[in-house]
Amino acid sequence: MKNDKISLNLAQEIVNAVKEVVDKDINFIDKNGIIIGSTDKKRLNTFHEAGYKAIKTLTNVIVEGNSEYEGSKSGINYPIKINNEAMGAIGITGEPNEISKYGFLVTKITEVFIKEQQLNYKFEADKQRINYVVKSIIYNDIEDKIEIENILQDFNISVNQRFAVVIMQINKNYKGGNIEVIENDIAKVFNSIGNIFKIYIYPNEFIALINEERYEKLKVIYMDTLKKYKGSLIGGVGRLKGLYSTYKSYQEARIALKYSSKYNKVLTYIDDLDLELILENIDDEIKKQYMEKTLGMLDCEDINLLETYYRNNMSLKQTSDELYIHKNTLQYRLERIYNKCNLNPRNFNDSVILYLAINIKLYI
Repeated sequence: MKNDKISLNLAQEIVNAVKEVVDKDINFIDKNGIIIGSTDKKRLNTFHEAGYKAIKTLTNVIVEGNSEYEGSKSGINYPIKINNEAMGAIGITGEPNEISKYGFLVTKITEVFIKEQQLNYKFEADKQRINYVVKSIIYNDIEDKIEIENILQDFNISVNQRFAVVIMQINKNYKGGNIEVIENDIAKVFNSIGNIFKIYIYPNEFIALINEERYEKLKVIYMDTLKKYKGSLIGGVGRLKGLYSTYKSYQEARIALKYSSKYNKVLTYIDDLDLELILENIDDEIKKQYMEKTLGMLDCEDINLLETYYRNNMSLKQTSDELYIHKNTLQYRLERIYNKCNLNPRNFNDSVILYLAINIKLYI
């Protein structure tokens, strides 16, 4: 795609920049011969015959007198060419012999401004195409597979490879400093692994598609760059899937993101989860019923003790140390839990039931 139309703002920017160099009245003439930028505001939106001729012939047009060409004054008009195509003309008002020395400089200044606009246009157009592809794929809302594949091909990305979805989310209540620093570091991680297909979801979420090669690379790079944001940044990564199954990876990344949020991790791969995958696929009402049936007779102190007990792999010593209580006191409290709910935390079968309930409580 290309943008061959010069905006009014850009035309005036060009005129102002050239004026700083030559200190003469300057006009920018569009492809229709209309002055769309000028140091003389009275000449705006008027026809400039000499400028129009310069555009059509791709040659410099010298005006000796103010009546030689319609709407033109004495001076020189230079066609502005990008890739041998006229984008407009720049006119300098004054004595031709005096101002001819500025011609090369003036045209180069103008070309720089126009090329910068074209690059910005291409960047924005590419960004829109990338947003379209990523959103179509992760939301499983693909209207035209051929268009998706053509866009990927334009970016030299094979449709036959597998992709995983990465979600990075900044804490909405982040107060650790300039949030742009985190955003820049997230972008740095994605750029470091060579990622093109990334989008920003306002106000605090970044989503990227990564292929198999980048999937492994991410594990190394994120640790160095993002681990310092623990508590302020969470992330989740789904499994590698075929292009048109990538929406499943997005759903998995959401599960992994939820796990990162609950356990204060910067990044969680869905492949690292086990029980969480089962819990995520159980109906919320059933989870609540199971938790109420198993833990309903226990108070907050009992539940906190069980959380600590399982976090320490059922070690009496480590649990008592963390809770700052004597081991005998811990054993007494575990016995009290048994009496309350008829499930013994020291018994393997009963402990599995309690452990599952504790995890459900943490998860819903």
